[in-house]
Amino acid sequence: MASTSAEPRPVTAPEADPGTTGEVTGCLGGTVHLAHAQASPAAPAVIAAGFSAYAALTRARARSGALELLHRLPAGSDPVSGSGPVPGLGGRRLRLTDFVPGTPEDGPVVAGTGLLTGDRYLLPAEVCRLGEGDGVVEPTEVGVVDNGVSAAVAELLAHDVVTRWWADPRRRILRVSRYLDRLLPPGVVEAASGLGLWVSAFVLPAPDARVALVGVGGEGTAMAAAAARTVKEAVGEAFLRAMASRAQPWDELPAGDSLRRLVVWHREADYLAYLESSAVDTGPRLLGEPGGLRPSNWADVASRRFGHEPVAVTAGPSRQVVKVVCPGAACHRPLPPGTALPCPVN
Repeated sequence: MASTSAEPRPVTAPEADPGTTGEVTGCLGGTVHLAHAQASPAAPAVIAAGFSAYAALTRARARSGALELLHRLPAGSDPVSGSGPVPGLGGRRLRLTDFVPGTPEDGPVVAGTGLLTGDRYLLPAEVCRLGEGDGVVEPTEVGVVDNGVSAAVAELLAHDVVTRWWADPRRRILRVSRYLDRLLPPGVVEAASGLGLWVSAFVLPAPDARVALVGVGGEGTAMAAAAARTVKEAVGEAFLRAMASRAQPWDELPAGDSLRRLVVWHREADYLAYLESSAVDTGPRLLGEPGGLRPSNWADVASRRFGHEPVAVTAGPSRQVVKVVCPGAACHRPLPPGTALPCPVN
């Protein structure tokens, strides 16, 4: 980050395991908080952003715990073949080709539960795990549960919308940067500008929800996407993710994501020019209009969009939900990624 307004201070969240602590620091004049957490010495270090210290720390610690479990996958599962119910393991088998067309034979599986039906699934470990290995699918943190299961499903939707638009930008996106003072909490835009940072925000077309793509730049750019009921909610969430992305050590990320962020960081002018050339201004009426979505029905929206219910991945002794995946969502890709200007958010 360019500057902070307070020294990091230890904070222990009520939900944390005994003896576990994190750090929170204010930035942008105290209008935004960045939290650092690490579930164990072997776990990845995580940075999350929030408009309050508590929100940032709670999210960082939840994410760190989920990432630690995802790096351990698969655990106790053997490769299986075929489709349908798997004797002795239980659940309907989803194949790797359901997530990444054209991929080779499946390997180990992990357990999951359908968010609409409660049905048991067996999922390819390659679309769930985050540890580096010899797999054919690029590990991704899209769908990691750090702010509730519904928020993880919304993240799947946002990345799917942005990824598909980036690959085929036939429809114009809507520029909402001029309304950032209304879309972000008071003082955020002014503080960012005072530190030499610029913030740009765009809304992408999507049924049932508002999807925002936000960039925070100035000597390097970070971009993030989010889906919500309103433009204000989506822009706020995407902004926080972009701020966390700016502060996150890249060596703690999956290799593909780290390389992608490096490209975005160093080619901020190219990304901004590309987005601006694809955008048109919108009026203020859009800002407060809901996308026709109730907070509880993100799984319904995903099911309609992808043709399959989202599946919660469980791990750890308590079988906690650590990630959400969904066949049909454009959140997985074969290795290597490879375009001259890769999509900045996946």
